[in-house]
Amino acid sequence: MKLGAYYNETYALRYLSLSPSTVQGYESSYHLHVEPQWADWEMHEIRVRHINTWLATAFVDNPGGAEKAYKVLRQILRSAMADECYPDDVVDPTTRGVRLPRKPWRGEPQHLTPKEVKKLLLGVQGWEYEPVVVCGVWMGLRRCEACGLQWGDINLKTGLVHIRRGLQYIKGQVVETGVKTHRSMRPHMLPRTGVMRMREIKRERRARSTDWIMGVEFGVDVNPDRYARRLRAFCKREELVCVAPKYFRHTFSTNHDRAGTKDEYIQKMMGHEEFQTTYRYMSLDEDVLREAQRAHERLILRA
Repeated sequence: MKLGAYYNETYALRYLSLSPSTVQGYESSYHLHVEPQWADWEMHEIRVRHINTWLATAFVDNPGGAEKAYKVLRQILRSAMADECYPDDVVDPTTRGVRLPRKPWRGEPQHLTPKEVKKLLLGVQGWEYEPVVVCGVWMGLRRCEACGLQWGDINLKTGLVHIRRGLQYIKGQVVETGVKTHRSMRPHMLPRTGVMRMREIKRERRARSTDWIMGVEFGVDVNPDRYARRLRAFCKREELVCVAPKYFRHTFSTNHDRAGTKDEYIQKMMGHEEFQTTYRYMSLDEDVLREAQRAHERLILRA
């Protein structure tokens, strides 16, 4: 069976169970990279040497694209095996010696220091997207989670916040989605400073519980992509250190680790299945490294 026919007739049906943003990424990679190369191939004729040649020649300047494209190809082939559309006597090529191009190291993920976080929170006061920044920074939320909060999700007496949904910009439309995984549907907590500021904003805007914290009710465009662009422009104009909203999670985990919060608590707050995922969001800044090395130095000199 040809890969393109299997994709259109069978495989695409599995997208019904995935989030719209995930589907958009998979479809884009398939149509851009996988379909032109493999759609007319009989699936069982795709072997390791063919895959390695494709990865080595088609992604010379795009190793990140190679990883995503191969992931999609691998999923299609394995799905075909599960659906019994692949010969039983042909070995699965995706388990044997596939070589992905090496991706360049881009350094540690961006994050804000405690001082930069404080300056950002003070700098955005009164700005149209301030509630999203406050929640994103204080709770380390994914951008879609912060944009998907409604005022009714936040208990402004206790600070308890329920993460229930996301907002994403997909194919030219703002779409309300579910959370990423079941771990992501979690309770969280705004600290006292965040609660006090959110109370003031809600009072100023006369917000109802069903209103988005970022919403047209207050003259704000409900578009996560536009929020990210305007945050970058705002910080540049106000001379604030800025990172993209997705890096608020890196800031949150790094600064919590620095504050001595237990690893399992950070993991729960971020909604991760495993701590290994949380660990990738953490960075060691100069102060942490300096403090650790001073302790190491004292140990050696006292010996």
